[in-house]
Amino acid sequence: MKLFILLILLSVSAGLHAQSDSMKTSVIKGTVKNSKGIPVEGANVVIEGTIDGSTTDDKGYYEFETSKSGKRVIIFTAVDFGEKKINTVIDPGSTLILDVTLSNTEFKTDEITVTASSFTSGENSKVTLSPLEITRIPGADADLYRAITTFPGSNQVDEGSRIAVRGGDPSEVLTFLDGASLYNPFLFSDNYNTSSYSTVNPWGMKGINFSSGGFSAKYGNVLSAVLDLQSYDMPQGKGLFAIIGLANAGLSGVYRTNDGKFGATFSAGQFFVKPFLEINKDNTDFSPVPTASNIGGTLVFRTSRTGLLKYYLNYSYDNMGIRSESPTYSGYYFGRTKNFFTNLKYSFAPTDISLLSTSVSLSTYNRTNKYGVLDEVSNSLYGKVRTDFGTPVAEKIDLSAGLEYEYNDAKENGRMPAYFYNLREEAPYFTLDYLQKTGRAGAYAELKYRLSDDFLVQGGLRSDYYTLTKDAVVDPRLSLVFRVTNHSFLKAATGIYHQFPSLIYFLQGNTTNLKPEQAVHYILGYEYNRDNDFILRIESFYKDYSRLVSNSYNYYNYTSEGSGFSKGIDAFIKVRLKPKFNGWISYSYVDSKRTPYDGADKISADFDITHTLSVVSEYNVTDYLTVGATYKVSTGKPYTPVTGSIYDPSQNAYIPLYAERNSGRFPAYTRIDMNAQYIFSLFGKFAVAFLALNNILNTGNLYEYSYNFDYTQKKTINSSNFRTIYFGMGLQL
Repeated sequence: MKLFILLILLSVSAGLHAQSDSMKTSVIKGTVKNSKGIPVEGANVVIEGTIDGSTTDDKGYYEFETSKSGKRVIIFTAVDFGEKKINTVIDPGSTLILDVTLSNTEFKTDEITVTASSFTSGENSKVTLSPLEITRIPGADADLYRAITTFPGSNQVDEGSRIAVRGGDPSEVLTFLDGASLYNPFLFSDNYNTSSYSTVNPWGMKGINFSSGGFSAKYGNVLSAVLDLQSYDMPQGKGLFAIIGLANAGLSGVYRTNDGKFGATFSAGQFFVKPFLEINKDNTDFSPVPTASNIGGTLVFRTSRTGLLKYYLNYSYDNMGIRSESPTYSGYYFGRTKNFFTNLKYSFAPTDISLLSTSVSLSTYNRTNKYGVLDEVSNSLYGKVRTDFGTPVAEKIDLSAGLEYEYNDAKENGRMPAYFYNLREEAPYFTLDYLQKTGRAGAYAELKYRLSDDFLVQGGLRSDYYTLTKDAVVDPRLSLVFRVTNHSFLKAATGIYHQFPSLIYFLQGNTTNLKPEQAVHYILGYEYNRDNDFILRIESFYKDYSRLVSNSYNYYNYTSEGSGFSKGIDAFIKVRLKPKFNGWISYSYVDSKRTPYDGADKISADFDITHTLSVVSEYNVTDYLTVGATYKVSTGKPYTPVTGSIYDPSQNAYIPLYAERNSGRFPAYTRIDMNAQYIFSLFGKFAVAFLALNNILNTGNLYEYSYNFDYTQKKTINSSNFRTIYFGMGLQL
């Protein structure tokens, strides 16, 4: 099933609103340096009144495209520097070069984005994406998480938005939004043979940074990877943008007062699938047909010259039923989720060279699952308070530190099958009525020391305390970057990382003895970057896991005796031939092994995808038409084969006998996707039409194996992501 309509609803609609004044694309580029001529990394460059802009790389270089023209004001801001405005004239279709020098004697504001950098602790694995790139990646469906899976080290889970990184479990990936932890940013998550989609609107983000390992001490309670998102502070301009597609409709808007002291954004959309199913001749048996709704937005107040108060809110709902067959029951799997997230953040500059921010967040997640005898409702609540502070302490030394406290409770109600092999509606079951809660207090401190213009060292230390188990952990982390030439770097990172087990294990296992899971990262890599026109990155990694949640043959007897490792190599080549072509090739090799239960030998982990290759290309046919294609191929994921069965007369059901866990492999996964976007004028307003062709070869990728009543016949269940066409249009109002 192709639910990629939600993506365009949640992302393209807001982003394309920025392209309205002209149909002719111009390029603005240049460098940003300080008064000593040293490049300023992470400087924010934006056209006043718009969201068109970019950030500088480690060489101080920036470049972006815009359809704006005429008299414009370009705004430059950066950490430790004051705001600088340049009045200029943009000629349609031209290339404008602006080289700027910033003074570091002025105040520092929160209009600054510190983006991914080669010179930041743990960010040597980091890939920074722009919203425009996300919307143009074929097959990503304008979904932030799907776009990330075209880069090395990450894989889609069941072709949905959840991602597994470097052989780790998807639960080991943390989404970090404006200082808050975002644990459930998906629609249709974990539904049977149904792709999940992200609720995050990439066009609302000024910073989108993904780290696949070795990240800094700033991030706690996560084992493998971090997606760090920073939403826009004060919105730019005013306007509305509407979108209508084959299965969705949406409306988004931005507003800012003339004095720049108040701003607001909103985005709302509704998903309707019937036209999509009919045109694509999808005979999937749904009851009810999938539906989803999403609404969100921000309110921003400028309280002083450097003070900013920002409120972020998002609510989503999804509901669906899809027929599923098992050896003992054939019927509809029903899933429904309700997801609410809100965050209030205040930041200001206590001194001319420091920045202090505090955020308070709350999220709730309600999920209902029904299938045969299974009838379960789970509820999770997360609350978090966090404070971060950063300041230079010497000419070459920067200090950052922070404190946080997070509360989490989980409830389970309903009924679960007493025997996993009998799912009939009348089958025996046990009643769920569980409640568990915990708190986590964390603190970190980090120093970034520039030993020379070519050598940077960053070291950090964080500690976390878990109230449920009364465990305290200490995590040292270290990163080194050495500039070999003007365009090439050697990078290394190591560190200890801990993550508290999901409360579901404490509920089902009726225990409080589980320990924080641990991973030790070792990373060594090389990067060549020629002004972002040619990038070559090769990186090796090793993760040593310990104290993982595992169980004995008694299914719910959870312990912390699990261990394992993940090792491999990531390679990435990106080529940009301005102004026509942009593309990249990413490859990953992973060997991931874990112990399935106490005392067992290490076997392939659930997400041990040995080889993954992605090829992405985008081509500007004209100033108005862009086309692209993506090819993905990967090793099939592991599964556990059934070798026989034993009849249980008391249940009138067969008990399956299994081979060694994860000893089998699905066939290789392959897929080719294409898309196109065309910009035009309608009723004198900016408009865009889009077309997507997914899985154009109609490859029947495997979702899972199912079995008949006595397990003598194995059935293949193919992914519902067959060949589909999707089209729609957006219009500025």
